[in-house]
Amino acid sequence: MRTIGRGATQQSSAPYNRRVVLDFIRQQGAASRKDITDMVSLSPQTVVNITNDLESIGLIVSRRQKGEKLRGQPPMAFELNPEGGHTIGISLEPGRVLAARVNLVGDVLERTETAVDTSHRQQLLAVMLAQVQQLRKGARERLWGIGVSLPGPLGATDISFLGPTAMEGWADLSILDELREAVRLPLFYSVDSVAGALGETLFGVAKSLDNFFYLHLGLGLGGALVVNRTAYRGANGNATEVGHVPVVPGGLSCYCGNSGCLERYVSMHALAEALGIEDPQLHSPALLARLEDAQDETVNAWCRQAGERLRDAICMIENMLDPRAIIIGGGAPKALVERLLAAAQPLRRSVRGGIADPALRLLLSEHQADSAILGAAVLPIYEMLSPRLETVQQDRRPEADVAELLGHRGGGRWGG
Repeated sequence: MRTIGRGATQQSSAPYNRRVVLDFIRQQGAASRKDITDMVSLSPQTVVNITNDLESIGLIVSRRQKGEKLRGQPPMAFELNPEGGHTIGISLEPGRVLAARVNLVGDVLERTETAVDTSHRQQLLAVMLAQVQQLRKGARERLWGIGVSLPGPLGATDISFLGPTAMEGWADLSILDELREAVRLPLFYSVDSVAGALGETLFGVAKSLDNFFYLHLGLGLGGALVVNRTAYRGANGNATEVGHVPVVPGGLSCYCGNSGCLERYVSMHALAEALGIEDPQLHSPALLARLEDAQDETVNAWCRQAGERLRDAICMIENMLDPRAIIIGGGAPKALVERLLAAAQPLRRSVRGGIADPALRLLLSEHQADSAILGAAVLPIYEMLSPRLETVQQDRRPEADVAELLGHRGGGRWGG
């Protein structure tokens, strides 16, 4: 079921209404003024004004619709302008930094990857600065900002920044403030699972879903619940940290201090332990070849046990949250995820069983290789372009620049 934003009627709601129209066009791919008027509850004249505004600042482009011949000129349809602006996404993982420049429709235009000791703050900051400088050179269009995704949980919790699947050794996120001040661009950050979920909402298999649960399978395992196309954050921004839910009584010790946590059985780090390799080797061509080799019994054995734990996790998520779908994304190779899904069959009985469309119940991200950096790059787009009710709170001048037209209040951070 597609969620359609509704226009607001307050005099100060112009930025929100512009975002609603922009988001509707993005969801539809192309939309005429009549389509917009019918679906977002705005007057025809308001829609004319908004589409003129959005086209004048380069966020949308108009094209004649094709189809049955009608009298007169065919109606105009509006589409997002791919060159309406770019963002830079940075994905932080233990031991490496991935970055990319992405356009307004989610195309990855340029990317870079650097191995670095992520516990060494100055080295890491130098790498991120170099990546941003490199990617900025190719950005001829406006640059909306930088999004940074990193493993959670964040903040001063008992299990933050601990273990090989987190940014071990970090005490806070002040390095992101240093990066923002150095590059002088708006910067937004989030837990990687939330960033990935928002990426699927804007540009992925969740474009037509109003609620779903996102499993982020990378070096660790994270999750995000999306309701009405907004990620549920919880009291302190660390909701659905599913990787640290104990699932095996008396199981493997976890770096969080508990034992039997799901991440100890279903994660790329768990696979590296089973294969007797170091985490950096997880990205090697040799490992990919092993994952595609159906005769590799060590990989087969790991997939069988991990599939069993994944089956438990899916049942738990469905019974607790009843999501319309569970989407699996993250940095794990597609070949591995497909094998895990096969090993998790048949799924356990749950509140979704028997009523959910089997083709919709479990979905695999179409951006598997780019999931992390696309999720990060989505953060500025989500913050600055998606409908957010707080934009109704502030009036904006009609002659304002693009940021003001969309109700943006300046640079900042958005924690997952």
